[in-house]
Amino acid sequence: MQIQTPQRGPIARVMAIIGGIAVLALAATLGIVVLAVLLGLALIGAVIIAVRTWWLRHQMRRHGHRDKGAYRNSGITIIEGEYTKESRREPPDSR
Repeated sequence: MQIQTPQRGPIARVMAIIGGIAVLALAATLGIVVLAVLLGLALIGAVIIAVRTWWLRHQMRRHGHRDKGAYRNSGITIIEGEYTKESRREPPDSR
């Protein structure tokens, strides 16, 4: 069984080819634009994360969280020590 298609004239063929090229060009352009937008958003996100990380590290260094002796000049007194919790003993019954 053979399917027959209607014959097209030369003008219809040229218009179909031009239309196909236009659709492919539009799809490629749209793809490039979407890719550029996604890469731009990824770049902006990476910059935001890098700046936030730098800022947190800067704040930690500024407040001296890495240096144990940093509290000496801040007016905070730290007392270190150990303790053990003993169980409560009841006094002997003196009856």
